[in-house]
Amino acid sequence: MLVQVAVVPVLVTYAAVVVLAALITASASGTSPGGDPGLGQALGSGVPLWLAVHLVPLTVSGAPLGMLPLAPAIGVAFLVGALARRGVTRLGELADEPTSRSERWPTQGVPVVAAAAAVHAAAGVLAAALLTPDTATIPADASPGTAGLVAGLLAAVSAAVGVAARCGLPEGVRALPGWVLRGVRAGLGAAAGLVAGGAALLLVVLLARADAVARSFAAIAPQAGSGAGLWFLDAAYLPNAAAAAVSWLLGPGYEVGAMAASPTSATPGLLPPVPLAALLPTGPPPTWAGLVFAVPLAVGSLVGWVLATGEPEGSRGPVGSGRAGRDLLVRVRPVLMAALTAGVVLAVAAVLAGGRLGSGPFDPVVVPAGGVLLAVLGWIALPGAVVALLAAPTGAPARRERAASSSEEPTTAAEATAVVGDPAGAEDTAGAEEEAAAEDVTDGTDDEDDATEHEDGAAAERDGAGRSD
Repeated sequence: MLVQVAVVPVLVTYAAVVVLAALITASASGTSPGGDPGLGQALGSGVPLWLAVHLVPLTVSGAPLGMLPLAPAIGVAFLVGALARRGVTRLGELADEPTSRSERWPTQGVPVVAAAAAVHAAAGVLAAALLTPDTATIPADASPGTAGLVAGLLAAVSAAVGVAARCGLPEGVRALPGWVLRGVRAGLGAAAGLVAGGAALLLVVLLARADAVARSFAAIAPQAGSGAGLWFLDAAYLPNAAAAAVSWLLGPGYEVGAMAASPTSATPGLLPPVPLAALLPTGPPPTWAGLVFAVPLAVGSLVGWVLATGEPEGSRGPVGSGRAGRDLLVRVRPVLMAALTAGVVLAVAAVLAGGRLGSGPFDPVVVPAGGVLLAVLGWIALPGAVVALLAAPTGAPARRERAASSSEEPTTAAEATAVVGDPAGAEDTAGAEEEAAAEDVTDGTDDEDDATEHEDGAAAERDGAGRSD
């Protein structure tokens, strides 16, 4: 099972890049995919393409290539994660004794993650060692150490995410304070919202410049085979373009060689000869560019609103003495955690989206990770904190939580039974208490009547004795 989890992704990804290269080469050369030169060139191209798919930096014809496509890397991550999850499930089924989810991580999760990382690291080292720039179809080269580290790290992270739900990691995460968990969830949602905003911006620009993109395809790759290869290349780099669009949306922008673009400024420069470059701005930013800041502002405000009003009162954490300063801290700290989470996620995406692109006028492609982190912190933390503080009057959570805690204290047996989840038993107990009280009242009334009758009888006897005298 461990061999299957570790080896299958390596073989599947290599087979996929070989088949894709064979189809493109055959279409360009007019031969069948199984003939020469299509298959031979595809087999020769498979090794550097496999490394590029795993985000391993290459040197192609003596020029560095560090800006690698994220779309196939995301596909590899999903494949490794799915197989790792299935492997943990199968190991659990084959276990002699059933184990709890908290016990699966050391016994099942760690071996699966370690196997996937080790095999991918070994495959990366081997692939880099097999590259021969002088004789290969693609004259590429790579460092074996870097290849093993990057490929192994990608597999390890993907496998760990895949087995997390099966190995009890959520139980360990739930041990963290509630405001941390709520902040992380809101931060991941904010990152997804900003990515969606960047993708929408990219789609709008693509539709607006569809004619320029079509002309670029016709000029660069007029044949069917070369056009298909260029289409696959652009599709593979779409996540990189989306990350750059998010950076532009937030304010820091991006750079391609000497060209720089942001909503507030632009520096002209040469653009790469690919259709995606037709989406890049060629002049100063338009007058409406400042309106895009409404997107991160709306995301930050939504985060503050959700964190302030979207959770039950009892889950907002202890307020202590209920003073205004403590109340402000309770409201603001999950917003800050959300901003930090979203900033880290998008900063990592910015690092992966850019890189070296040859050694000419298009080098390097920079999506500033530091600027993205600071921009996300500003756009999420500031409006989110303001909205969280204005969502309800200061001190209201403290009063509500104190009232909730006082109302939860059982004062009778009926309330105590209801608190533990037995309303029917609480009603029976309440009814029994009412009957007992009624009996006590009745007994007291009967005793008073008996005493009155006894006193009347004694008085009558005294009157009779007096008359007889």
